[in-house]
Amino acid sequence: MEPNDNLSLNKQPSKHFLSLHVSHKGTQKSFHLKKAHTLALCVVACVFIGSSAVSIGSYFSAKNELVSSEQELQQAERTNRKLEQTSNALQTENTEYTQNIQDLQNKAAELEQKINELEDVKNNLNDQLNHLNTNDSASTEIYNAVASCFSETTPAADTASFTPIVTTSFNKVTCLAAQLDRIDSRLNETEVSFTKTATNVTETLSAYSDIPSGLPVNGIISSGFNPNGLSSISDGRVHYGLDISTRSRILPITATAAGTVTEADYHDEYGYYVLIDHGNGFVTRYAHNTENLVSAGDVVKKGDVIATTGATGQSTGVHCHYEVILNGVFQDPMDFQ
Repeated sequence: MEPNDNLSLNKQPSKHFLSLHVSHKGTQKSFHLKKAHTLALCVVACVFIGSSAVSIGSYFSAKNELVSSEQELQQAERTNRKLEQTSNALQTENTEYTQNIQDLQNKAAELEQKINELEDVKNNLNDQLNHLNTNDSASTEIYNAVASCFSETTPAADTASFTPIVTTSFNKVTCLAAQLDRIDSRLNETEVSFTKTATNVTETLSAYSDIPSGLPVNGIISSGFNPNGLSSISDGRVHYGLDISTRSRILPITATAAGTVTEADYHDEYGYYVLIDHGNGFVTRYAHNTENLVSAGDVVKKGDVIATTGATGQSTGVHCHYEVILNGVFQDPMDFQ
């Protein structure tokens, strides 16, 4: 081959984009990659790295969602256990109330039965006296003596003219009549006492009831319960309670159920407010007060004065903002009237 031919071969352009020479045990091997092959390898590497990154991101995202779901499930289980405990407590309380009411009804039935029995005894006695044979002189004397016992006036001298038999019978009937009068009087006293006791029991149970009932202040409802902000209710704004307007008058606010004051503080929106925990998941709030008259930790009964109406916080007029909350969910206070 001529030198010029070698020169022409050296000047020919290389067809390989990348060449790799490897020496192994005295031999040398060469690996050649064309430009298209190199580009394909780069694309494959980028796709692999990108897919790996996406897979790793998806894995951690799914892991976080799983942890969050487990936490929500645990919270739901705790809430369910609390609801079951509350339900069991309400069932027990309902059973006790039912038993107490049944006992009162039984007592009332017994008293009524005793009164009826006493009335029957008195009526039978009167019937027997009315059927005495008036032709018999002794019977006539007995009849007149017993009849005089039930009259307004009884001559004292008549007793002395009775024979021993008549006097003995007269004394027995007189004692029986006096005993019946005493029993009748005691029954009347028992009835009054029972009525008073039943009234006291009813008022006491109502005062210590832990279920909110009624409204905390006398006034006009100026804004209703509207948690979803429906335009058909009031002015359409979201409202989690009732606004009870007192027409600019400062009036006392009373607790709607027995419970423990957990908060009595000031809030930028509520102004001066009182929060009462009634147990069994019930909580009530009284807001926009002029003055709070209780403190956290105070135990109150239904009807106790806890604050006075006002317009503190974000308020457009003197009123009481009243909320009822059951297990963390706002309720319509009108459902507890």
